[in-house]
Amino acid sequence: MRSHLLFLLLALSACQRNESPPPPAKAPAASAPAPRAAAVPPVTASADAAKLERGRYLVENVLACGSCHTPRDWARYGGPASGPALSGACWDDPAWELPGRVCAPNITSDPEHGIGRWTDEELMRALRDGTGRDGKTLFPLMPFLLYRELSDADAHAVIAWLRQAPATPRASARSVIPDEVYAQYKDMAAPMKTAVPEPAADDVSRGRYLATMAQCAACHAGMDEAGTPFVGGRPLPTPHGPEVVSNLTPHARGLGAVDEAAFVARFTAFKDLAPAPARAGQVNKLTMPWGFFAGLAEADLKALYRYLRTVPAVAPAAPSASGK
Repeated sequence: MRSHLLFLLLALSACQRNESPPPPAKAPAASAPAPRAAAVPPVTASADAAKLERGRYLVENVLACGSCHTPRDWARYGGPASGPALSGACWDDPAWELPGRVCAPNITSDPEHGIGRWTDEELMRALRDGTGRDGKTLFPLMPFLLYRELSDADAHAVIAWLRQAPATPRASARSVIPDEVYAQYKDMAAPMKTAVPEPAADDVSRGRYLATMAQCAACHAGMDEAGTPFVGGRPLPTPHGPEVVSNLTPHARGLGAVDEAAFVARFTAFKDLAPAPARAGQVNKLTMPWGFFAGLAEADLKALYRYLRTVPAVAPAAPSASGK
């Protein structure tokens, strides 16, 4: 059993290890056995306002954790939040073409249903090693291979913010993955062995870091078997039918036709996504979580655009879909 989307997740995981900027620590090849997770230094919940704000920004906007861990209204444009933030959600509609029942758990600070009783080490292992509290590898819809490139400072900020984020006492269902599917990704988990520094301060380096953390390549993949990053053209399944993702390379039929100001405005226009009614003909545009990315800082959006202008210009395999 191997769904269209699972195949893409596995292909992109392998591709990411080759296409991302070289991090201090890399995940091993998917075929290698996952070593036992190593201990990590304790992460102390911080009262430092700047650190907590950085953690909030990462969780809510850059990593967009709520795009999976928050209930969403799939009947509206962009799938805005429809329940308490980070309280857990299941992706069990057959239209998503995921194997079994895939659920993102409650990651609020609630001690009964969330992460309130998780240790800092357990949280860090889940975030960057890909290992759950039960010792099993997380389903790769959780992009832990990408988060291995999350800087140590940012990883600590994420955990510090989650520690004090509002608790939601809401039970979330558990994933049920067939054994033959789990066998395909169980060896992806691996402990971090080297510190990960902050990215360089120039716009291109920072934009590349943001593109990795925001998982741009994971959706905007090419039609080839490897899912070449940013080329677009691949249809992604949704409850309202497949959506073809756009080309983010500087090609004239991709980002080359969009200037920086228009790129920034495309994101910031969706800051009022949740209360706004769905526009005619756009109710099924679900693959891009606009409501989360609309909160990205303008400087970060500009850095992201400037990085994307440096990737090789490649013609899309199929015409880009409008509105994505």
